[in-house]
Amino acid sequence: MNTKAKINKYISLWMTKGYPEGIPDEAPLELEKNLLVPSYRMICRALLKNDMQLKTLGFERVPCEIYNKIKRQELKERGIIKVLGIQLGLFGEHYECI
Repeated sequence: MNTKAKINKYISLWMTKGYPEGIPDEAPLELEKNLLVPSYRMICRALLKNDMQLKTLGFERVPCEIYNKIKRQELKERGIIKVLGIQLGLFGEHYECI
């Protein structure tokens, strides 16, 4: 999901949680810091901090698939992947990665 879609999701989510006429431009700083209220100021700060994944607004970091492939290959070469595969196999599923 790109940044613009995340911002739209953030606004629509808060509109369903009690801000039907839109989110305010700013709110008390203590409430904003704890993510208790929305504001356009929070969105602007996230963009100015170059937080394109919007972690400061409560979104999760999207894992990089290329990094996962490289890490999986490294674990195979080091022989660690076999141990992890056995442990994860106890849950009825077979995985090659962490």
